[in-house]
Amino acid sequence: MMLKTAIIFGDNMVIQRQKKFKVWGTGLPGKEISGTLKGKNTQIVKGVVQKDGSWMLTFPPLEAEKNVLLSITDGRDTLSYQNIGVGEVWLAGGQSNMEYYLQFDAEKEQVIKGEMNPDIRFFDYPKVSYEGQIEEHDYFRFGLWRGCTPEDLLYFSAVGYYFAANLHEKLDIPIGVVGCNWGGTPACTWMDPDYLKDNEGKAWLESYEEDIAGLNVEDYKADFKENPMNDHSDPFRDERLNKMMFPGFSQEEQLELIQRMSAGEQVGISYSKPGPYWEKRPGGLYESMLKQIAPYGIRGVIWYQGESDDERAALYGTVFSKLIECWRDLWADKLPFLFVQLAPFGEWMQNLPEVRRQQELVSQTIPDTWMASSSDAGMEWDIHPKYKKPIGTRLALLARAHIYGENILSDPPEFLSATRIPGGIVINIRDANGLHVKGDKVNAISLTERDGTVRTPAEISVINDQLWIKGEFPEQIKISFANQGYYEVNVYNNQTNPMKPFQVIV
Repeated sequence: MMLKTAIIFGDNMVIQRQKKFKVWGTGLPGKEISGTLKGKNTQIVKGVVQKDGSWMLTFPPLEAEKNVLLSITDGRDTLSYQNIGVGEVWLAGGQSNMEYYLQFDAEKEQVIKGEMNPDIRFFDYPKVSYEGQIEEHDYFRFGLWRGCTPEDLLYFSAVGYYFAANLHEKLDIPIGVVGCNWGGTPACTWMDPDYLKDNEGKAWLESYEEDIAGLNVEDYKADFKENPMNDHSDPFRDERLNKMMFPGFSQEEQLELIQRMSAGEQVGISYSKPGPYWEKRPGGLYESMLKQIAPYGIRGVIWYQGESDDERAALYGTVFSKLIECWRDLWADKLPFLFVQLAPFGEWMQNLPEVRRQQELVSQTIPDTWMASSSDAGMEWDIHPKYKKPIGTRLALLARAHIYGENILSDPPEFLSATRIPGGIVINIRDANGLHVKGDKVNAISLTERDGTVRTPAEISVINDQLWIKGEFPEQIKISFANQGYYEVNVYNNQTNPMKPFQVIV
């Protein structure tokens, strides 16, 4: 058996500074393994290949540096990796809005024609949904560390790139982003199903078992492999999918697509049905993708996902909380999670406001989690917003403040309390420094009486970082801000961070 490392190790990789660096792979059982890291200092560690052919070496923590070399040998075979950076590494997880390639970003040309930063590197794990799939297709476009070149940048997650670029501007050390994401996937596929068995999230497990009851597994596997759309080795092969990402489908095209998919038709972007190879099955991508890169050293996780949990929106707080617990257990590290509250969207997903409320709940109840607002970054008829720079930048602001200790305003404005005053209501807001309105009036706000009557306030304005609602109102009134599928928030703090949705009865 030849000496091999796991797929994530290679030339141009970035090692997480200030944490132990673990390298693992396979080899001939019983062979002694020796690893050498050459940089400002030379580190040598030794180990032995276990009976099952696996091995792991653990190097002591390093500080940030560049041009480090790694070599691993068993005395017969030697593996060498060059141009390694030591700096900050983040895992970019989720579904299509995190996967969304820079190739499709509305500001792509500015990036491609700009200065190429050699300190930003990106690794994207191949999209495989079962063991062995990676050998069935040529995944040469994945499983390598890409740098900032006009050719390689097209394969970067756009959110991941803008996040890394903003971090590098402030930290000036190598930044690595590990992409592990897949469009259209619910949170349950990214976690060990055991974490859902004793809570309401088990509904996902029960639903899957119902879907595959009576399934002829061998016929299923044969049909799956015969479907060319299940070859994910070329992310830009599917012209229909490319158009969906940029410039995007029209309202009419989306409605037609939904109708055809609802009728069970394969339309070029629907790849498979429930079964043991299905990318959406509980625990599926946790096994075939995420576990393959753990415990590669990372600082934390940036996460953009939730649209595919719309069908069980009320469960998302539980499921996402358990996912975070699962990942932290897998890495044996209390990884911070920085995540994106779902962007405004106005069609065919009816429960997005509830998903957003569940995301807010997670940010308030799970330690070391912070949520970025995308309240000004949505599109009414397209679930894939084309401008990802604001999202990546806001995630980076959260990291700079909460992880790296920079004294900046990083969080979006957030509802704190509502107080009645003579002639109106005052909304107190956290992280409201420099609160202001872009435009002539406050968007996305409504006032409703107990009997359903919608009230029109005399005026809504920002005064002293508070939202003032002027008018005479009955004893009980509900104030809703950005509580629809689609809305256009135009209230910001001085970091151009838009205010998050809220709802209160006062």
